[in-house]
Amino acid sequence: MTDTKKIKAVLWDMDGTLFNTKRGIEMAVREALDTRGLPQVRDDEIDDFIGPPIQYGFRDVCHLSMEEARETADVFRKYYREKGYVTECDPYPGLLNCLKDLKEKGFHNAVCTLKKQDMAERIVDKFGLSGLFDSIVGTDALDSIKKDDTIRITAERFGIGTGEAVLIGDTEFDSLGAEKAGSLFIGVTYGFGFKSEEDVNEYPNIGTASSVDDVLRLILQYNDTNAKSPNGV
Repeated sequence: MTDTKKIKAVLWDMDGTLFNTKRGIEMAVREALDTRGLPQVRDDEIDDFIGPPIQYGFRDVCHLSMEEARETADVFRKYYREKGYVTECDPYPGLLNCLKDLKEKGFHNAVCTLKKQDMAERIVDKFGLSGLFDSIVGTDALDSIKKDDTIRITAERFGIGTGEAVLIGDTEFDSLGAEKAGSLFIGVTYGFGFKSEEDVNEYPNIGTASSVDDVLRLILQYNDTNAKSPNGV
C-alpha cells in the first residue's frame, strides 16, 4: 500500500455502513429457521448474521455444519429476495449529503458488498441513490467473489490503483479485505461490528468514524495531509 497517494475512490460496505439492514435480515433469518425446523436465535444474536456471508451466521450462531448452513442460507435468500425483506432497511443519517459532497468534490463512490449483486442494486434503487454511485459490486451465486475481489474489480473499473481507494466498513471482514486488496480503510462504529476506536485500531486504518459525517471529514483530512507532504501526489 502506498500511503502517500491521495484517495480517489470511496468504496462503501453496505450492511452496517450505508444501510441499517437489521430489520429485513432478522425477518428472513427467523423465517428460514422456522422453515428448516431449527431453534430460534436470541435477539442479541441477530447482529452476528450481519456483515459476513449469511451462511457463516447460521454455522456459527446456530452451530450447524457448513452444508446445513448453506442450505439454510439458500432458504434465507429466497425469502429475503422474494418477500421483499431485502428492502426492509434504512440509510444511516447523513448518507445522502455525504455521497453528494463526495461526488461534487470529484471522488468516485462505489458499493463493495458481500450481498448478492441483485439485492445490492435493489436497495440502492429503492432509495434513489443509483446516480450517486459509479459502481456496485456484490457477490455471485456461488459466493466466489470475496471482499478483496470487490475492491480490485472496482479499482479496475475506475482505472486506479487499489491504494488510491478507501474502503468504509464496520467489521473485521471489511478491514481484512481492504488489507488483502492493498486499499486504505476507515472503520465505522455505528454499524454492527466495531464498537469502539480500539476495535478498529486492531487493524490497519486511516481513521475511525462514529457517524457518516466523520467519513467525509477523515477522507478530506487524509488528502489534505498528503497534498502537503513532499512525497504526496
